[in-house]
This record gives sequence, structure tokens and C-alpha cells, in this order.
Amino acid sequence: MVDYAWVLWFRELARNIAEGGRERFVETARAVDWVAPLLRHGDVDPLSLYYKLASYRNSARFMQRLRSADAAFGIEAPIPGQRPIIPAPPAVKPAFHGGDQGGDAGAVWELFRQAAQDAPEVDRGLFASVLKIHDVGMAKLTQVLFLVNPDHFLPADGSVPGPALRFKFKKGEVATYEEYKEQSAAISRLFPGCKPYEINAFLWTHGEQPLVTAESKYFQISTNVHDDGKDHWDEFERRNGVWTGGPGGKQHYPLEKVKRGDVVLVRRGTGRGRGIGVVEANGYAEGWKEDKEISVHWINKESDGALEGVQRQLIAFGRAERESNIYQAFRTGSAYTETLSMLDELAGEGAGAAAAEAGTEAPLKAPSDAPLNQILFGPPGTGKTYQAVSKALEIADGDVAADREAAKDRFDALREEGRVEFVTFHQSYAYEDFIEGIRPKLTGHELGYELRDGIFKEIAKRAQHDLGNNHVLIIDEINRGNVAKIFGELITLIEESKREGRADAEAAMLPYSQKRFSVPKNLYLIGTMNTADRGIAPLDTALRRRFEFVERMPDATLVGDDIEGVNGETLLVAMNRRIVELLDRDHQIGHTYLMEVKTLQGLAHAFRNQIVPLLQEYFYDDWGKIQRVLNNNGFIEGREGMESESKVREVLPAKDPRWQQAESYHTIYNDERGGADGA
Repeated sequence: MVDYAWVLWFRELARNIAEGGRERFVETARAVDWVAPLLRHGDVDPLSLYYKLASYRNSARFMQRLRSADAAFGIEAPIPGQRPIIPAPPAVKPAFHGGDQGGDAGAVWELFRQAAQDAPEVDRGLFASVLKIHDVGMAKLTQVLFLVNPDHFLPADGSVPGPALRFKFKKGEVATYEEYKEQSAAISRLFPGCKPYEINAFLWTHGEQPLVTAESKYFQISTNVHDDGKDHWDEFERRNGVWTGGPGGKQHYPLEKVKRGDVVLVRRGTGRGRGIGVVEANGYAEGWKEDKEISVHWINKESDGALEGVQRQLIAFGRAERESNIYQAFRTGSAYTETLSMLDELAGEGAGAAAAEAGTEAPLKAPSDAPLNQILFGPPGTGKTYQAVSKALEIADGDVAADREAAKDRFDALREEGRVEFVTFHQSYAYEDFIEGIRPKLTGHELGYELRDGIFKEIAKRAQHDLGNNHVLIIDEINRGNVAKIFGELITLIEESKREGRADAEAAMLPYSQKRFSVPKNLYLIGTMNTADRGIAPLDTALRRRFEFVERMPDATLVGDDIEGVNGETLLVAMNRRIVELLDRDHQIGHTYLMEVKTLQGLAHAFRNQIVPLLQEYFYDDWGKIQRVLNNNGFIEGREGMESESKVREVLPAKDPRWQQAESYHTIYNDERGGADGA
């Protein structure tokens, strides 16, 4: 259904903050855990709070943050039951003032107070002063004003991704409050009587998964739905839907034939129009029921438009073919002409071409050697996962962080923004986890089921909505899952030539939602694969052809050459040379096992808890081969078995001093003839 419950909640939050005043707000904000980072210099402003809250729109933690703010500020409006269609701005630098942001906190507060009014009158000079604050900008500021007062502001950030240029704020042409209001008005004129939150929801939904297409059909309905002579338009408008409760409705009305994207022309009698809606979902899909309805996005609520030339023999609900009098009456009615022209324009443009027509900002250019689909493969401990993270940062951000800590911070920020996701495949991972599926849902004490999107579908939808940025999905241990079943029909769609906007672009009908789905060209896939894994199926041939493979092998130069007298680089090379001879190159020991080791104690820990157990796994406890890899250095010792000629081999006890003796490791990289090749 089309649900605007979030508007009531956000509106009440703004009014509570404005009425309570600044000191009370700061005191209350301290009780909200996720607001704490914004409390710079003992102060926080409401625009920063709104921005921070919206930054989690694509995160599973969004509802938790909503509930904590609800409790802290005492909101009486119900918490939205589903994630609202609102901007999801980046989580980085959410503060509007304070610290290195600079800016006048008083100006931010005054702008909020003006925007929160029922009939806001924003001072253009005040707007300009807040706009100039470092890291604010038009997109960020209008996103927040939209959340503060969704009845009066539109987000000028590209989150209304209509396919035609006239539905978007033109980049570079909105620099002042006057220009912003002018373009807002131009967009709103295409949606008579509709609020900004309704316009935003319709255009965002259409941009994400096209609503109006060449296949869309037109229907007409009377507001006299109960055959009682009364006008029920107010209920239509309030419930964002149309229905019929008249006698015999399920026998005579073609309700079940209505599909998502169809258009409903609403009339009062035969002489007056009431509005136009685009169908989001049909509650009558399986037949007429008294409590069901057809959920719509209202795109025209001009409730007094005159209709000319309509025959009087109209049933309560029915088709409205383009040649019919009712369609022609709406088409020529001054209140509805432009709206129907807009629908024709939407229907005539494909989603990919539409975005290009709209002048949608081109995605951030990825490195020239970055393929859309790649897999990093190699032995354990060669830094495949870390390298995947680095590549993701380079693709999504255009740069690589200077160190691991900085990389982690930026990676976490991109995940919060919804531009990067990370998933690990395993043997139980399924299509329903990755694409979409039916999941159980416990409501109170009742168990029900719901259709839920998987991680791939979620990030693909976000990428479709955010064509100005690259998005990355990292699939760790990709070969541990049944990739053919997990990817399903998307195996073909991830090819570069089959992506949205390409000449051979394709879409697939998803089996659960029965919606067409395609993969955007700004979504990159990075997989990692451990070549030493045994007992798992080889990578599916069809998927293998669609990925580029990048080998990651041990790099001994990254290991210290003086670990309290032990040459770690030579040590790793010697062991891997023997492993290749005894087994193969895919089972070498990666450099990350020793890369951070600086002391003999650390070296002992790495060998005792990681390297020796890894060798046991590689050679299936063949102690003779393990001893050869270690060059009989004494870490494996034998004792007499129960049989007179048998010997039992065991790893040295943890407290044995030989683990921390440099000579034990020198022996490993001494050659078999006893000559030393460096201490």
C-alpha cells in the first residue's frame, strides 16, 4: 500500500522540538544514543538530528533509531509500520554546525523554526547563510527541510528521479532559495493538488521500478462507490486508494484485471473530475472482497475539474480506453491535460534511456581496470578480503584510504550510506537470501509470512535510484555457496552487455514478486575465493564466464625480515616452496599469517595456533609431510606407540620453550644439506 504515516510522525517531531525550544531539545537529545556524536561543544541542532536519522534509511537500524527518538521526544503519532520513501543521505559529516563545520548555530535553529511552521516563510538571507556552511550545500539542506516539513519542501537532490528533465532539479541551476522555490513550483504544477511527499514518493517509486509503461491500461471509477448517492472522494484521498462496495461488484467490475502501473481516472457523476491515480498494488487481484482496495499514488487531486461530452451510461468501475468518451473528457479537461501528457511521456521512455534523458549525473568513474564483476582468488591468508575492501573503496569513492583504520572507517560509512554491502556465502545460503523470498514474521503471538528483498536486490534498487554514484557488493567465500541456485536467473543479467542502459539490456521476471528486475550498470560485484578449500563444489561454469579472475598469491616481502633474529620473509618462502613440491601452489601459506608478527612470542602464537593447524588440514594429518615442510625443526615430536614398532607424532605442548627459540625457525629455512641461508 501507499503509506504516508511517516509524515505525521516527522511533522510532530518538528513541532515538539520547535515548541520545546533550544535548551530543552539539547537536553533531550543527550538521552538518544545515536545523537551523541553530534553533541559537539555541548550543542546540537535539529537539522543535524533529522539528517542523521535519515542517513540510516537503508539500514536495518533505521526503525531502532526511530523508536529511540519517539520515546525521547514523546511523539504521539504512531511510528511508521514500514520504511518511508524519504531521502537517504550519506552518513558522513551529518552536523550542520560546530567543530570543523563552522557556521552559526543560531542561524540553523532559526531556519528550522521557520521551516517547521504550518505555513513556512523562510528568509532567503537566512537560507543563504546556512547554505554556505562547510559541507552543507543545496542537496543536504533541502533533504532536511523536506523531512522537517514534507507538506512544503521538495528535496533538490536527485531523489525524485523522474525520467524526464522537467521532473528533476537541474544541476547547477539551483543556487539560491528563489531558484529552489521556482523549480519546486514547476515540478509541483505537474501534480495539481498533491503534496511534496506524494510527488517525491511517486517519482522515486517510478524511478526505482517503473510504474507507468507502454503496457499501462486506463480505468475509470465513480466516487459513488456504495451506490448511496454520496461522494466518497475524501475517503479515497485519505486511504490512497479506490474501491467499490456496490452490490454485485465482484461479478460485474473488472477489478482483478487492474495491475501495478495502470491509471485510474476518478470522477463524480459524469460532469466533474475528482483526480488521477497510478496503481501501486491491487487488493482485488484474487477477486472482490469487501475490505480490499486498489492502492494508488495520487498524481492529480484537482477535485473540481469539468468533464465535457461524457455519456451517462457509465458503470461504477470499468475500462477507459483512449477512444472512450471518459478518457477524452479527462484528456481535454484543463485540470487533467498536462497530467495525462506527463503519463504519456513516462510510458514512452524506458528506465535506462529515461535516466539518460533526464541528464542524470554519470556514475563516479571507476578505475579503468575495474571490471563490473571480478573474483579475487588465492590461498588462505593472502589478503583477499582486505583487497576486496580496498577495491570497493576505490570504485565507490574514487580513492583508497591511507591505512587500514582509515579504510575501515570509510568502508563502514559507505555501508551506512547503503553504497557498499558485504555478504558471505555458505552452503545454506539461498536465492531467497540473495534476491527475494518469503520469510516468516512474528506479529505479537501470531506467525505470518512476508515477501522480503535479499541483499542483492536491495543494493541493486539503491544503485538504480542513485545513478550518480557507484555501488559495490562484496561476496566473501563466493565458492562456498551453490552459486547457480543463489544467482538464479540473474546469472545472465550481471553481464556488462545485459546491464541497464546497454544496447542488449535485459530484465527478468522475479518468481516471487512477479516484478521485472534488471541490474544497473553502476553496481560492481567483487567476490573472494579461497583456492585451498576442499569438499566444496567448483565454481559454476556459467558464473565463471561472467567474472574476471584476479590471483592473489603470498607476498613474502610484506613479512618482517628481522623478527627478533628470525628472517620471516625467508621463512615463508622456504615453507611455501616445500608445500608446492608436496601438494600444489593453491595451498601455500599467506603472508597475512606473519605480516603483523614482530616478536618471537607472536611468531610462536602464529605457528602454534594457525600455521601448524593449517598444515594439518592441508595434509590430512600426514605428519611426515608436515615435518618436511617444517624441515624437521622439532615442532612435531614422536613417541613410542602401543605397538612395539609404532610411533605416535604430536605437536609440541604449548608451554614448550622451543616455540619461542629463534633456532627452531632458523632450521625451517636452513636448506636440507644443513647450510644456512640467513639468520
